[in-house]
Amino acid sequence: MPADLAGRLAAVPAPIRGALWMMGSTASWAVMAVLIRYVSDEIHAFEIVFLRSLFGMVFLLPWLYRSGIKGLYTQRFGMHFARAFFGLVAAYLIFTAITLDSLGSIAAIMTTRPIFASAAAILILHEASHGRRWSAAILGFVGALIILRPGMVQMSTGALLAFIGVFAMAAVAIVMKSLARTERPDAMATWQMVIFVPVSLVPALFVWTTPSWEAIGVLVAMGCAGTLTQRALARAYQAADATVVLPFEFTRLIFAAAIGLAVFGEFPDLWVWVGGAVILAGIVTMAGLEARRAPVRE
Repeated sequence: MPADLAGRLAAVPAPIRGALWMMGSTASWAVMAVLIRYVSDEIHAFEIVFLRSLFGMVFLLPWLYRSGIKGLYTQRFGMHFARAFFGLVAAYLIFTAITLDSLGSIAAIMTTRPIFASAAAILILHEASHGRRWSAAILGFVGALIILRPGMVQMSTGALLAFIGVFAMAAVAIVMKSLARTERPDAMATWQMVIFVPVSLVPALFVWTTPSWEAIGVLVAMGCAGTLTQRALARAYQAADATVVLPFEFTRLIFAAAIGLAVFGEFPDLWVWVGGAVILAGIVTMAGLEARRAPVRE
């Protein structure tokens, strides 16, 4: 990251900086989701997970070259492995779900993750549970219920897989927040790929199909988007408490709906927009409260 940009970001209040990193992460994820859908007709989801991890590792090599092997030094390998394990489970479930259902629907289901992760952050990490931090989560949950309308519409296989994946993603969030207390963001992202690549290769071999050159180009772009997603996510958790940044994951729905409409013509129904408006209200309310409370860092 350029020094001048890093300096400007350092002057931004920590809660706002964490929110910006989180929204950057969700935007990158939405791009990656589109690429997954695009290439899924040619390549199985297990192979997509492996190749995305492999090409994602390539984009981390410049950082590894600058820092050297010492940049990966850690005394918390067990936590890195736990993060990679839950992340891999989530990737298999979410990637498969993306191939089976609309981007807006999957993103809407994934907005429930902050509810579980925020509660776990308070119970496990003992983070502060101020009312202003719960306000966005509660509004987000209400918005998600409006979008999903449980009991009123039948849940698809893709939606079911996404729901299961949400719990694995919540576990990832808690482990990442714990790691962010001692590990650098780029090291966290690199360790994930170092573990992802060999572990994800095994199931990929059982469904392997040699990708076309076009698919390879898409996979390279996917690796770039996936790496940006993880690096921004790690910086979000480093900048502020998980209960602060997690509600901003609701922007995943906004980005996914916009890109899904532009690329696949998947126009979300009225309930998605009503629920999204409720979610956005919670985000704006919490951001204003945190910005007034937090001092500007020198």
